[in-house]
Amino acid sequence: LASLSELQVGHFPSLQELNAAKNCIDRLHIPSFLFRLHVLDLRANRITKINKEDLDNLRDANTSNLSLILSHNSINSIDPGAFRFVTLQLLHLKGCFSHEDIMKASLNAISGLRVQKLLIGQYRNSPTKVHFKENLLEGLCGLEVEELTITGLHIRFTFTNTFFDCMENITSVRFIHTNLYQFSRESIASNMQKFELKNSAIVKTPFYIVSELKHLKELRITNNKRLTNIDYSLQTLDKLEFLDLSKNNIMMQSCCDESIPGKSLKHLNFSYNSYIGLRSFFLNMPHLLSLDLSHSKVDSVGQFPIFMTLYNLTYLDLSYTSCHFVIHCSFCGLFNLVELRVPHTTFAPDILSSVFQNLSSLRLLDMESCGLENLPNEMFGHLKRLQVLNLSKNKLMELPASVLLSLFALQHLNIRSNNIQGLSNDTIQVLSKSLEKVDLSDNPYDCSCTQEQFLMWVREMSIKNPNFSNHLECKTPEHLHGSLLRDVNLKCSWTLIYISMLLSVVFVFLLLLVYHFYLKNSFLYLCFCHRGYKKSATEKTYDAFVIHSSLDEEWVREELLPELEGGDPSFQLCVHYRNFEAGKLILENIFYNGICCSRNALVLLSPNFIESKWCSFEFRLALFWRFLEDECGIILILLEPIREDQLKHMYVLKKYLSSKTYLKWDKNDREKEVFWKRLRKALTQSRKVDVPL
Repeated sequence: LASLSELQVGHFPSLQELNAAKNCIDRLHIPSFLFRLHVLDLRANRITKINKEDLDNLRDANTSNLSLILSHNSINSIDPGAFRFVTLQLLHLKGCFSHEDIMKASLNAISGLRVQKLLIGQYRNSPTKVHFKENLLEGLCGLEVEELTITGLHIRFTFTNTFFDCMENITSVRFIHTNLYQFSRESIASNMQKFELKNSAIVKTPFYIVSELKHLKELRITNNKRLTNIDYSLQTLDKLEFLDLSKNNIMMQSCCDESIPGKSLKHLNFSYNSYIGLRSFFLNMPHLLSLDLSHSKVDSVGQFPIFMTLYNLTYLDLSYTSCHFVIHCSFCGLFNLVELRVPHTTFAPDILSSVFQNLSSLRLLDMESCGLENLPNEMFGHLKRLQVLNLSKNKLMELPASVLLSLFALQHLNIRSNNIQGLSNDTIQVLSKSLEKVDLSDNPYDCSCTQEQFLMWVREMSIKNPNFSNHLECKTPEHLHGSLLRDVNLKCSWTLIYISMLLSVVFVFLLLLVYHFYLKNSFLYLCFCHRGYKKSATEKTYDAFVIHSSLDEEWVREELLPELEGGDPSFQLCVHYRNFEAGKLILENIFYNGICCSRNALVLLSPNFIESKWCSFEFRLALFWRFLEDECGIILILLEPIREDQLKHMYVLKKYLSSKTYLKWDKNDREKEVFWKRLRKALTQSRKVDVPL
């Protein structure tokens, strides 16, 4: 195509966009039948010169909605006044000038143009570099332009005082993909309302320039990888409503009351930075509507109620901040919050039932990859307006219906990539009522008869929506592994299943009985048979057999033995390192020389005791001997505190501690006196007393 006049599109009155890029057009003559267009794309043609007469028919035409794209045309010259009295929505001159002198002359030549948006500069990967020079942009003084975008400009030095001279009436300026690293300090008289600096080489925020823009409402300084800190305050920008400092490498120790203006601020974005220290409670930002801290390391969030004063906030993004929420009031004050995103954060289990209770206006909650293992029934109880809930990539093994019952407005639910094997009938009924979209994919589903109702529901949903079950596959049983749930057709006999389950339970129960009453105690029965033990023939040599860890032997030597064996009355104790006979089996020494010959068993509890298998064995033998002969009293002494989790593998001891009174050792002199008094009393009472305190 050599000319736009060759096009026969006059009979398309509703045509709004014409793409004539990469043709052979060499003149910018626009026929009148194209005046109704909104977009005319002439990029990468052969236009090298723009003549004044080519645009004569545009001067009186209504082309205020026309966007004229001339990028990638090698324009060498433009007739002065060629665009005078021409009105455009956008003029795109990116990649049109091979030298800064040609750009300067061309900007002067288009004087008189009225345009909403002007875009000039070079493409990022262009081999031709256009360098900034003094008065390069002086031609802007002759234009009526509201929004200016400068891209790919190669700047050899700091901007001089002439840079902003012709921007007094421009309301928006954008610098994209420049190697700009510094602005000169200058006083600026400007009505600019929007300023953007993206993909530059700056290392410090140019706030000394920006702070001069008293009418600024929107400030974007983004994608500047060398930008690491904020040195100046923006408090003078009392009209600023939108501040975007995302995708830099900013390390900000204290945000945000002192350096960030909050009087009119509505949108604040610190996402994709290195570190944002939240040392304040956003006290001066009463009108803030959105706050984005995603993909930045932050502190204090979840540890203190820092959002208390943001009662107008509607959007909060804490994704990938690695926050750990430990207080119930983590989101207190956010009464009007509509959208909350917290993927890749964690929550203390004890706050899940109440942490969202004041978010009554919430519509969207994103909790992807939060490490959730279960959902308390009350977790979403106050989210009556919630419409979208994302619980994907957690560790959930079930989705209780009780969790979803209060979500009356829920429309979209995502539980993809959890550990769910199937859904209960109650949950299926809830999901079938009002949800528009449910994502259940990538879970390890069980395709056995226990999930028959769930599999039937999946087949029904697949008929209504073929895409519903594309990624719902069986994990078990083995012969159905990888099969789509919608294709599984089971023939289940529930009578046989119930009988099999009952027999399995009975079998497991019998195994447990055998384990506890035969294997554990067979040693003792064999001992009785071997020795021909007679109950009456056994002589009680010791007042107590001391069951303790070898790591607690120091306490036995220095405290226990001197006090009891050297006191009045004196008690005779059996300790393994002194009273066991050499050459005998350890088991024989424990049972015959220790437990059988002692009136009591003195059990010294400590973390060392818990770690010792011999201590556990001796304690079980003492319990068994007491059960069998009712002759051995058991006295528990707590030497050092024991945590609950240390007892989880010692069920018998845990049970015994919860039902029996025990003595507690204390280094306090007064408490010691009480301790020894109670222990002596226990040792002197009858043999049938368990813990006589």
